[in-house]
Amino acid sequence: MKKSLLAAVAFGALLASSAQAGEYMPYVGFDYVNRTLNVADQYPDNYDIGNFNAGVKFVDLGSLELFAERSMREKKSFLGNTARGRVYSWGGDVLVNGYNFSEGAILGSVGYGRMSTKTKFNGHTQKESGNALRLGLGGEFNPSPEWGFRAMYRYSLVDSDAYANSKEFSIGARYYFY
Repeated sequence: MKKSLLAAVAFGALLASSAQAGEYMPYVGFDYVNRTLNVADQYPDNYDIGNFNAGVKFVDLGSLELFAERSMREKKSFLGNTARGRVYSWGGDVLVNGYNFSEGAILGSVGYGRMSTKTKFNGHTQKESGNALRLGLGGEFNPSPEWGFRAMYRYSLVDSDAYANSKEFSIGARYYFY
């Protein structure tokens, strides 16, 4: 996880140092994500997640974005026992501007993610990981050239034994190196 965050920061810093105004704008951002996993009843299924991302916005076309995220430890009671779980994810998305207007855009996204969960239940620890196809729809509002605020809904198809899909809503801010 630390390597993913370091790589994303380095990627953003590298692009920021070589940006050419008008063609592309590198950015970094942070999102709050609420994710619901389709899991068995005894495990926590709703997670609050912090998402760090870095990317490049190609003016009027879309963006390429890398992300790394981690949830707080969530817990759920089931038949007198408590399960505690945490989600880790990393990956990349391609965002396409579906419709541009003066201070923002309607966005569509497709991407790859690697999702992992770690759950403790009845003294046992279970770890699961899977590859995910991420599909999303949302919008971005840019009140200034440097700042952008984005809201996205994503549906992910996950290749894992513990869960098959997830739904998430994210809201966050981006700082563009303009």
